[in-house]
Amino acid sequence: MLWEVYQQTRVNAAEQSAERAENKAGRASDDIAQLRRQIDRLALASQAMWELLRDSSGLTEDDLQTKILEIDLRDGKADGKITSSVCPCPSCGHNTNTRRNLCLMCGAPLSKQHAFES
Repeated sequence: MLWEVYQQTRVNAAEQSAERAENKAGRASDDIAQLRRQIDRLALASQAMWELLRDSSGLTEDDLQTKILEIDLRDGKADGKITSSVCPCPSCGHNTNTRRNLCLMCGAPLSKQHAFES
């Protein structure tokens, strides 16, 4: 009898754990779908901006590819992404990461070098 109660308690705990995992997976799936929609909108906006710029300036696809490679190589690696780097805090001089908004040492706000830095 005691064994059956123990086993039922374990079964209930396992069912609750499975339900929590299922809920968490559902939320993650929703988040991924939202991120995909955002990526699609950003890709569309980027393409529109490029075509407007190209048509009004005479720049070429080669110019665009050259600039993409130049930006990609700013961190020393041609890996298709902009990564963070270490830079000195303008207030206290301690090294900090470009992804941060505030210096960890003094709390001073850190400015971004480029508009698209995260």
